[in-house]
Amino acid sequence: MPLDLTFRKEAEELVKEQMASYDPSHDWLHVDRVRRQALKIAREESSQGKTIDVELVELAALFHDIGDAKFHKEGQPTGREIVMAFLSKHSYQKAEDVAKIVENVSFRKELAGVKNEWAENSIELHIVQDADKLDAIGAFGIMRCAAYSGYKNRPLYDPEEKAQLNMTYEQYQAQTKANAGCAISHFHEKLFRLKDMMKTPSAIKMAQKRHDRMVLFVQQIEEEFSMDE
Repeated sequence: MPLDLTFRKEAEELVKEQMASYDPSHDWLHVDRVRRQALKIAREESSQGKTIDVELVELAALFHDIGDAKFHKEGQPTGREIVMAFLSKHSYQKAEDVAKIVENVSFRKELAGVKNEWAENSIELHIVQDADKLDAIGAFGIMRCAAYSGYKNRPLYDPEEKAQLNMTYEQYQAQTKANAGCAISHFHEKLFRLKDMMKTPSAIKMAQKRHDRMVLFVQQIEEEFSMDE
């Protein structure tokens, strides 16, 4: 079932308030794209006979970046706490399910490699994860990578830097803490990996074209830097 219009409006206002202090790569417009992408995947997967809680998908997609670890400051409420407070106020019965998706949706969580039966089998989690990954690659992914690098004052391209291929969770955490790495290295370290991390058949089909756009973009960056044009 679709969300009640008043409930949806209040949820959107909460997200806009939370995203107001984030950079353009994690703003309300990013969240709205992920929400629309998640609903598209849900429709396509439903057409293949899968049973999907579309209401849960939409709410989890809306809230997926609340309390993002990249922006969370010590002493602030966690994403779970903010989401649960809002949904409890509205007596929403599936609040715990929404919060679990928000807690588990990120690339960082997947990289940590913590396995549990719920995360392995929740189609709603997989849809929101795939929608978020799709917005991290392709043309929007390129712009978002540049925007976040600017926000963190990281170089766009450093030819002396060697990307950490097959980066582990520990390496990812250390790099984040040190605010290290350039934008182009981020393609090799994370963005080029996302195509093969998609979980739903719908997203797997969508990802290849976006992946190819990024590969071409990075090739063009290297050509321009080397003056080989």
